[in-house]
Order: sequence, then structure tokens, then C-alpha cells
Amino acid sequence: MDLGLTGKVAIVGGGSDGLGFAIADRLLREGAFVTIFARRAEKISAAADQLAGRYGQDRVLGLAADCSVDADLERVTAETLARFGAAVHVLVTNDGGPPIRRISELTDDVWLQAFARHFFYVVRSVRATLPHMTAEGGSILNVVSGVVERPAVGMAAPVAVWSAVIGYAKTLALEVGKHDITVNTLLSGYFDTPLLGRTLDRQPELSKARLGSGLPMGRIGEPREFADVAGALVSPNLRFVTGAVIPVDGGAGIGMGASFDSPTTSE
Repeated sequence: MDLGLTGKVAIVGGGSDGLGFAIADRLLREGAFVTIFARRAEKISAAADQLAGRYGQDRVLGLAADCSVDADLERVTAETLARFGAAVHVLVTNDGGPPIRRISELTDDVWLQAFARHFFYVVRSVRATLPHMTAEGGSILNVVSGVVERPAVGMAAPVAVWSAVIGYAKTLALEVGKHDITVNTLLSGYFDTPLLGRTLDRQPELSKARLGSGLPMGRIGEPREFADVAGALVSPNLRFVTGAVIPVDGGAGIGMGASFDSPTTSE
């Protein structure tokens, strides 16, 4: 199915690997022009080169930028417009997320940094991009962790920050709908990404197979599967879907697969 993204201009945060890279790849496959950015210059350069090798140098822009720095986000938007034209049609906010720590370990400084880096990243990206989206319409998509619906020990900061992003996104959807702009949020489950790998390195008792075995689908997801949903959601074909919070988690949100068989014979 043609997603109607040919010639559209997109900005994808955290595009050096994982879900961000997969989303960028999906949008490029649909004919979009895509800017990816991340903090580490060498990683974003390698990712941009890889994508450019697949889709053409003229359709990919890789930038080193820190999502917690307002000036960097402004620069990402400005360089995207200078490279690809006068409009931005798709904004995907995506980053690694707040620190995993128990509540007793979360000082005021840690809380403030978590919101500054992750919540205000979304706010500032929208502020920088929205003026260049209203003339033609577009889509804003926020990628957050599904932990907001399944809190766990150590996840207080991610739950709080991503909950704030969801509330912000729903309210933003009310304000910009009249400009034919959608605002949606995807809740990610367990996907085979470098971020998950780093998390598991700190918890040797866990593994990808063990995490996957507890899901209704019986496995963790591939980044391309997440990207397929993201690509559809930012498509002009789905312009009547806005303010939605959609889990992409292999069914984790509906239960972890335990079963209780009823007797085969009556007693």
C-alpha cells in the first residue's frame, strides 16, 4: 500500500540505531526525505551513510545533535529546511529515555535532568518544527516506552516523564488538528535493539528469549515491525487518527500469556 509519503520531509530523533534507524529506513523506503540525528557524531554519520547507500545521498541528512539542547534542535530544523525545502511534514521524537533507578535514588537533580532531557526534548522539537508544518499539514509521532502502562521497580522516572509526554501530545492534538496535523504516541514493548542489549547487560538473569517467552507472541519484536506501524501512522492516509496512544508490544499490554485450562470432563 502506498503510504503517500513520497517527497515528504521527515525529522527522526535517535536515528543512529534501534527504533529510530528503523523508522527512518521505513520512511525512506516510502520515498520521503529524512533527517536523522543523535548525539554521537561517528554513529550518526555511519547510520546516514548506510541509509544513503540504500536510498541515495540526496535523500538523507545525518546530524550530530543533543536532544536536550534547544539550540541543537533549532539547528536540526534549520538544516533540514535548507537541505530539503520549506516544509517539514513528519516529526518523530525518539530517544533512549530517563534513567532506570529506584525512587530512593532519584534526587531532585536526577528528576530535573530527566524532564529537561526527555520531556522538554519533545516540547522543543515541536516548537522548532510546527511553524513549518501548518501550511501543508503533517504528523507528529512520539515514541515512548510501554512501561507507562506497566510500571516496574526502577521505572519511576520513565513512567513519570513518558506520562507527561502523553498528556502533552493529547493536548497538542486538540490545538493543531485544525491545521490538518496529527499527533500520536506509540508505546514500545521489547524490541531487539542496542538499547535493550545494554539493559540486559546490566541484568544477566534476563535474556531476550526469556523476555519474549512471557509475551503472547512468544518473542520480542524486530525494529522493522515497529517501524511499519510508525510509517502507517504518519501517513496522510491516516489523517483522521490523532490523539491516539497505541501499544506496539506483541500483546504485553493485554497479559503475559498465563493460561488456566478448564476440566475436559464434568465432575
